[in-house]
Amino acid sequence: MRILVISHVRLLREALTAMLADREGIQAFGASSLEAIEAVAAKAKPGLAIVDALHPQAAALVAAVRVCVPKLSVVVLAMQDRDEDFLAWTDVGISGYLGPDTAAGDLVSAVRRVAAGDVVYPARLTALVLSRLSMRSSERTARAGMYALTPREREVAALLADGLSNKLIGRHLRIAQPTVKSHIHNILAKWDVQSRGDNTARYRRTIQADTEPNSGKLAGLRKGRAPRASRPVH
Repeated sequence: MRILVISHVRLLREALTAMLADREGIQAFGASSLEAIEAVAAKAKPGLAIVDALHPQAAALVAAVRVCVPKLSVVVLAMQDRDEDFLAWTDVGISGYLGPDTAAGDLVSAVRRVAAGDVVYPARLTALVLSRLSMRSSERTARAGMYALTPREREVAALLADGLSNKLIGRHLRIAQPTVKSHIHNILAKWDVQSRGDNTARYRRTIQADTEPNSGKLAGLRKGRAPRASRPVH
């Protein structure tokens, strides 16, 4: 197993390289600059990189190695135990994340497990990843539901989220109230929600921030005043 140790701290880099090189079946190489890392990657083709998370160019250097070794596995050494740092690294694509209290033996065990195809995260952070994946899945499902609506249903959903009554929605869109009720029924059915309030929460959570930054600004529309034109909904 060939391992590239990436750290801008020479003492840490040389210590890790020496420790790993003493282990059976491991060849270790240390590098810090982009030029040195690219040279080692091109020549040695390491299958795994241990990355010092405090390196100011850590993510960019991982990307540079992956140009030569697309299937490179990455184990991050985190010197600070912060959830936001861990989540940022999962977006880069890592197989291991070790905190500041990691012992030398644990590091070796982790790299062997990663080399065998395992993912090594602390239990607390594994739960964090699963929670994030679940949230993203829910958001994708919600967006899919929104875009299953017809263009007119999207307009009605937007006006519902602005708090308009059926009568005002009909006047704004120039459609009859029975037609408004039919659209609302279809929206609730497609989104699998039970009420206008649920529609508002769903709309604001999944669509308004992305596609309608000016939604909620119908203050000029008042009961008894006919609108000049329908508001376009994207």
